Amino acid sequence: MSEQETQTVRQSWPLQVLLWLTDSRVPSPAHLWRGRLAAVLILLAELATAAMLVGGVQVTPLPAWLPLSGKAVGLLLALLWLVLWLANRQGYTAWAGIGMALAALGTALVMVAAAGPLAPHAITLMVPVILAGLFGPPISALLLALLTGAGYAALNVQANAAYLNDLLAGRQAAQTAVVYVSLIVVAVVAWLFARTSQRVLAQAQEARTELVTQRDLLFRRLDTQTRQLQATVRVARAIAGSRDLDKLLGDMVRLVQETFGYYHVQVFLTDAEQGYAVLRQSTGEVGRALLARGHRLPIGSLSVIGQVTATGRPVIARDTDTDPVHRRNELLPNTRSEMALPLVVGDQIIGALDLQSEQPDAFQPEAIPTLQALSDLLAIAIQNARLFEQAEQNLRELRELSREITQRSWADFLAEAREEERRQVYGPEDSALQVQRSHIVEQVLSAGSVIISTGKDGRPAFLAAPIVVRDEVIGVLGVEPDGPREWTQDDLQILEAIASRTALAVENARLYIQAQQAVERERLVNAIAARMQRAPSLAMLLESATKELAAALGTDQVYAEISLERPLAHQRKQVSTPEEEEEPAPPETPGELAAPDEPQEARAEP
Repeated sequence: MSEQETQTVRQSWPLQVLLWLTDSRVPSPAHLWRGRLAAVLILLAELATAAMLVGGVQVTPLPAWLPLSGKAVGLLLALLWLVLWLANRQGYTAWAGIGMALAALGTALVMVAAAGPLAPHAITLMVPVILAGLFGPPISALLLALLTGAGYAALNVQANAAYLNDLLAGRQAAQTAVVYVSLIVVAVVAWLFARTSQRVLAQAQEARTELVTQRDLLFRRLDTQTRQLQATVRVARAIAGSRDLDKLLGDMVRLVQETFGYYHVQVFLTDAEQGYAVLRQSTGEVGRALLARGHRLPIGSLSVIGQVTATGRPVIARDTDTDPVHRRNELLPNTRSEMALPLVVGDQIIGALDLQSEQPDAFQPEAIPTLQALSDLLAIAIQNARLFEQAEQNLRELRELSREITQRSWADFLAEAREEERRQVYGPEDSALQVQRSHIVEQVLSAGSVIISTGKDGRPAFLAAPIVVRDEVIGVLGVEPDGPREWTQDDLQILEAIASRTALAVENARLYIQAQQAVERERLVNAIAARMQRAPSLAMLLESATKELAAALGTDQVYAEISLERPLAHQRKQVSTPEEEEEPAPPETPGELAAPDEPQEARAEP
């Protein structure tokens, strides 16, 4: 213990002793001040009695009719104060106060009896009434006043047998009337004080009880909200990184049920096209049965799910036996209350989180903000999972499209390439080796991965890797040692690296060659178009087009015809006569077929 702590203890121990001596186990903290005050008065009386006993001091001579000595009376008083202190310490403050009042009354009567009724000691008769009003119930002040007045009157009668006659006659004994009046006034004041203080203490106790009740209620609510927030954080952390929608919903309903202790939890997602809220995930065997039968509810129907998916606001069925908005499910017979929270993304209602409890009125309004925050997190997670799935689907489609384009482009390119351009060999290769390598190429093209043979199994050793362009295997790069060989990781990495560079290089070469071919085609088409534009007539234009196309494609069979609805041959058959049909038609030139109304001189020279 440090020096500062030791000094603090030394300074506080007298206060601790004082608090212990004045402690009172009263039932209400509002009455604690009365208990401490009674303890202080009792201790002072005890100290005063002990001092008189030790010093042998006698305040007043005892009356002759009292068969006790002054020391015995002192010891009795000391014992009485001790008993009253113990009673007050146990919480019996009212009884201790009445005991103090009676002890004070006895002491005052003894003093008045010894000094005489008209002595100033009569003022001490007010003390018992004050003590009774201060510590006892209100009626005790009046009773003590009556008892004190009766005792004072008895002392007066004992001192003067004609006291009552003198009092009524207004003689010297009438001076004692002041004492009676004082007793009445003090008794009334003490009664009013006791009554007022009792009422104030009762009100304070009621206010304190109400405050304690409200405090406990607030603490319970705070504890509930804290647990709900902690559970929300745990659930949100568990579902935050999930991208699989089915797994996300399964984890969600399981964690919510385990964390909050609900009877049943399920998630509905809306199908706006068909107008239904479709069950997507549910807990337990009942949930699997509902999913198996395709459970769904119409949006806007008289049900908790139907209303929440239509309005976008939380819906609570406090008692399923009486609430009309609840639609009973035969598979969930123990549901007594239900709450559904909307799953909203932006302005779109995408579903609902359904919570069911076995207790009626289990969902309080103050729990809605926390649970709605959980629903909002779930809605965002669902939307993210959907976007992720859509992005994955788009990526797969793009990859597939890229593969198809690459495959088609390479197929077209290889169809035009010569065989000697498509295959190169370093080193000698006989027919048997060529057949063996063909089998290896076929395996690599089929597997799409590296194939290794060390030669220990009796087969020739080889190492072959695919040449891959945009996930499409377009070729094979292989190597064969002279004999068996243990291929190392470095060998494999070198081959894969060269295959990757080869794929990049051949793809660039293909693109360059096809670009050159496209440029050449465009140049040829532009040249043909330019020559056709110089033709003076339609027949010469078509003739020029056929000649240019024949030269470009390397063929002699080319024709061109301008016709709107049907071939020209059909049109000539309809306008010809039967005699003309019997005569053989002379051979027509392409120009005549294209433009039969043109004069012979308008044809282009060959």
